[in-house]
Amino acid sequence: MNSRPVYIRRIGHVSALGLSAAAAAKAQLVTLAGEKNISWRELLGTRYPWFALPLDERDWRTRALRAASLVAAELSAGMSPAEFAALPLFIGSSSFDAGAAETIARCSGRTPVGRLEFDKEIRAALGNVTSPWTFSTSCTSGFAALEAAFLLMAQGQIETALVLGFEFANDTTLAGFAALGLLAPAEDADGLILGEALAGLLLTASPPPDGGWRIAACHLGIDGYSVTAPTPDGRVIAAHLAATLDEAGLSARDIDLVKPHRIRVPDADAAEEAAFHRLFGLHRPPEISFKHQIGHTLGASGPAELTALLALLDTAAGQLRHHHPKRLLFNLIGFGGSIAALIVERSREGT
Repeated sequence: MNSRPVYIRRIGHVSALGLSAAAAAKAQLVTLAGEKNISWRELLGTRYPWFALPLDERDWRTRALRAASLVAAELSAGMSPAEFAALPLFIGSSSFDAGAAETIARCSGRTPVGRLEFDKEIRAALGNVTSPWTFSTSCTSGFAALEAAFLLMAQGQIETALVLGFEFANDTTLAGFAALGLLAPAEDADGLILGEALAGLLLTASPPPDGGWRIAACHLGIDGYSVTAPTPDGRVIAAHLAATLDEAGLSARDIDLVKPHRIRVPDADAAEEAAFHRLFGLHRPPEISFKHQIGHTLGASGPAELTALLALLDTAAGQLRHHHPKRLLFNLIGFGGSIAALIVERSREGT
């Protein structure tokens, strides 16, 4: 167990659900069953369903910077510009500035070599001047950033942290999944439906005035069965989830609500289901999923789905709908063998 508690002081969220955490919560409460904000992307003559950010900006760069400024406005509420500018910054993404590189290549015919300096523009949009820690561990990237910030805070090395997960439309990512045959050809078919999102969390070592949420454990691991799928019987994921529970000082029966990875890819979904059966047995908690509403946002999926859920549970209607859960378990599975688990709980210091 870690030595110092870490709290989620504030959240920011933009996705297909809306352009703020409050909008995302409202959309979850009012959206009719089965209703989806699906759009489409075309690549090499084939159309794929897609969850896009509801932004008027069409250019990749301006969309990304606009989204960053919206999330920054939520996260910086009540802080001075100087205080927000100095926050340690942790960023997770599976594609970073791939879309910017594609734009440069199309406009100039020149392919950029190496990483662009897009993180500087993102920091400018955020109003942050620190040198960021950046993480790219496929779909677990956002939680890799969160884990690093969490551990540094728990060890007393930093007092606050700003954690972001972002993923924006780019053809490189779409082509990679299409080549593997993993993209859904239609919105109701099996397969991945990708989406855009930018979400952030402001972490502090002191509890929010209203109690809020505390990170009980955040843990990354490896399931090396294959590059694209976890161990079929789920034993590696189950062991990783059990270790995360142990780190939090909890048992499986203490979990009130589970957010599974579940991406409608049969091998990954079956392994996760087997892991949950191993972990929970007959005492399976209720589940909530977001990919039918925002798509699979890859490196942003951890922060995006976490903030969407916390925004919902910070409303009375959301609490009632999910029977006032106090402890939430998140599971993520990524290409390359990465797996991640997170447990958040209502702060004991809260009222």
